Amino acid sequence: MDNDDNAPETPDDGLDLASLYLESVKARMDPEQFATLEEAVDELAHMLSDGQPGTFEAGGRDTFTPDVQREFLAVMAILTTGRMDHHVVELPGPDGSTGYAVVTAEVANDPEKLAEFRADLHRQITEQQAVDEELDGIARASGLDTGD
Repeated sequence: MDNDDNAPETPDDGLDLASLYLESVKARMDPEQFATLEEAVDELAHMLSDGQPGTFEAGGRDTFTPDVQREFLAVMAILTTGRMDHHVVELPGPDGSTGYAVVTAEVANDPEKLAEFRADLHRQITEQQAVDEELDGIARASGLDTGD
């Protein structure tokens, strides 16, 4: 059977691997943070099974820490690809903020490819910010409430 390299063999493959991964995370993560991670993963699984967009309500600022964010991205990648060969990398944003991205081992292990990925991402973020600012300006000029 022909299979997309990024698609799980069966929908349960991603779920089984994510469950296994979560067990390893549980052993090394603060219980309160793990509860937040587990809640976010549960919400993600429901969104994926329903095929509907949604928002995450899991945890709060205090418990959805950078460690939880990284682990959540790892689980998200496992659930959606059915694979565990990805890497979560830290990406400084163009404004100095820190974010994370899921990349292939090929990108994570090649400094040039990772730098190119970061540069492309910064360019996309900067372009999106410019579009958002322009749309906000149009909305203000039109007398629309922009929520600020």
